[in-house]
Amino acid sequence: MQPQPIKGNLNVEKLEEVIRETGVENIPFIRMEASTNLIGGQPFSIQNMREVRRVADAYGLRIVLDASLLGENAYLVIQREPEFAEATMEEVISIITGLADIVYFSARKLNSSRGGGICTDSHDIYLEMEALVPLYEGFLTYGGISVREMEAMAVGLYETLDETMICQSPEYIRYLVNSLAAKGVPVVTPPGVLGAHVDAMHICDHIPQTQYPAGSFGAAFFLISGVRGMERGSVSNQRDENGNETYADMELLRLAIPRRVFTLSQIKYVEDRLVWLNANRRLIGGLRFVYEPPVLRFFMGGLEPVSDWPQKLAAKFREDFGDSL
Repeated sequence: MQPQPIKGNLNVEKLEEVIRETGVENIPFIRMEASTNLIGGQPFSIQNMREVRRVADAYGLRIVLDASLLGENAYLVIQREPEFAEATMEEVISIITGLADIVYFSARKLNSSRGGGICTDSHDIYLEMEALVPLYEGFLTYGGISVREMEAMAVGLYETLDETMICQSPEYIRYLVNSLAAKGVPVVTPPGVLGAHVDAMHICDHIPQTQYPAGSFGAAFFLISGVRGMERGSVSNQRDENGNETYADMELLRLAIPRRVFTLSQIKYVEDRLVWLNANRRLIGGLRFVYEPPVLRFFMGGLEPVSDWPQKLAAKFREDFGDSL
């Protein structure tokens, strides 16, 4: 199978099909995400966004861009989209944001500061949002953010144009993903952004989705490493309107690697523990909810093991590593 360097593209044919079936009047906007979180932090191409812009214009719809990882998406565009191989970060970011009607972002991800922002160059859209900002955020001109944080945000936005700074996180992710794949640990490839995404569906194929394999793998990994990952699978899904469980197409454990946070030795530690856990994966068992709030259960819910598998996993860890660690 040929490698697919850009996996975050929106399917334009399906997009048009959904628009026709749903009706333009029932669609407030088209959302794109730089980069696509739930499928392994995969980037979209500028060519794909141009095609989405064409569809949006044809049907009179707006494009809303989640730019929280815009810098990393732009970096991978330069790396993987031939048209932009010689482009600068500033040029690529300008093109991407220019194709959107509204750009919003988490400042923690985009520019390593607190808060976030909503941007538009349309006066009509600005007027639509004018009354909503004081209602839900804070005063119109600053949204409740302190002057200090706005200054930090401005510095971070300028830093996002620096390819030598932006590349640090994707390069660490690339190292971890490629090292794990070479040692037989199933991961999402090619390496994306935000983090390394481990394929718990394959590692824990002995655990039914009713017992949340990605959540189980994340709990097991925390037990033997102290490393906290983020479940991106069925725990992250919501029940349907009738209260029935819905199951994710993928069961992933996201190991986020933010910019300028970790050293290479810490990444190698994660690699070492994942290789060990993959070799002992049959010791991992399932989980069940003991507290399940009606919304955001993956943030606030509580789960417990369905058996004594954590004790057995810990016993095997002590057998292999002793008490020195």
